[in-house]
Amino acid sequence: MKNRIITISRQFGSSGRDIGEELAKRLNISFYDKEIFDEASKNSGIDTKFFELFEKRTDYYFSAAFQSDIANSYISLGDRVFLSLARTIQEIAEREPCVIVGRGANNILAKRDDVLNVFIYADKNKRISKIADVYGITFEKAKKYTEIVDKSRIRYLKAYTNQKFGNAEDYHLCINSGAVGIESCVSAIKSLYDRQL
Repeated sequence: MKNRIITISRQFGSSGRDIGEELAKRLNISFYDKEIFDEASKNSGIDTKFFELFEKRTDYYFSAAFQSDIANSYISLGDRVFLSLARTIQEIAEREPCVIVGRGANNILAKRDDVLNVFIYADKNKRISKIADVYGITFEKAKKYTEIVDKSRIRYLKAYTNQKFGNAEDYHLCINSGAVGIESCVSAIKSLYDRQL
């Protein structure tokens, strides 16, 4: 089946969002990153701020309540937020061609055969330098921030999708954006998208 959806998983500071946004523009398809929060909020009735807070957590765990047949009222707020995000991602993928950044979308959409899953990574020092530049902070502060976000993403994926963050086998394509640059990343992904998987 023709590729319709691109998921982009990325290391913090690797320009994954920039790559996804540019890719969506060139392909003339929709782009979703934090935009998913607004749609998930409308669908679930959960305030958007909870989605934002959920993403910043570092203590993810999938509650035992969800793993049993207990009614939804006993599922933790964190689990409800994730389930709402997952449902929203599935609905978006069903509705339209698009680029989806993060949130374990490659795993959430694993049963579809029209998805191209990409992982963007870069040398740690390059990532830290980019974060320092973007946020206007020192290299040392950027290093600490990068380590916090990296750990958070690792825990999130493990807790909610049982994936190992950055595991090449979970993706069709892994690209070192620090080595090849944003333009080459966009061109390579677009080339694959334009072909049958």
